[in-house]
Amino acid sequence: MKFLATLAAVMLLAGTLAAQAQTKVPAARRGAQPKARVVSNGATMKDGFLMKDGKVLETRNAHTGAITAESALVNGTKVQPDGTIMMADGTTVRLQEGDYMSLTGRMTTRAMKAEQDSLKQVQVMKAKGKKKR
Repeated sequence: MKFLATLAAVMLLAGTLAAQAQTKVPAARRGAQPKARVVSNGATMKDGFLMKDGKVLETRNAHTGAITAESALVNGTKVQPDGTIMMADGTTVRLQEGDYMSLTGRMTTRAMKAEQDSLKQVQVMKAKGKKKR
């Protein structure tokens, strides 16, 4: 009888130790490190094509370079290295200095940029100063 009681006590103690050995102690939590930011020292532009100094520059994934071969866009527009653009509907346009075309085929001329800048300046001028009641 004593033997059975001792055996039961040993089995109970062994089961308790085995259960404790299986539990993991959680590791200490470390704070998340912020992602490094890319800092640009020069002028950057959005992805697309820009006519600058008589050359068509292409920017894709933050890499800019002059194009040497015809590039086709998603909507069927084709851009030539000399600045000639064949639109998807068949019309031909030539990029002028400062003109920009996005990778989706939307064209922004230098005059449009100047107009947007002047409208923005007017909004800033109106916002300055105290408002009278």
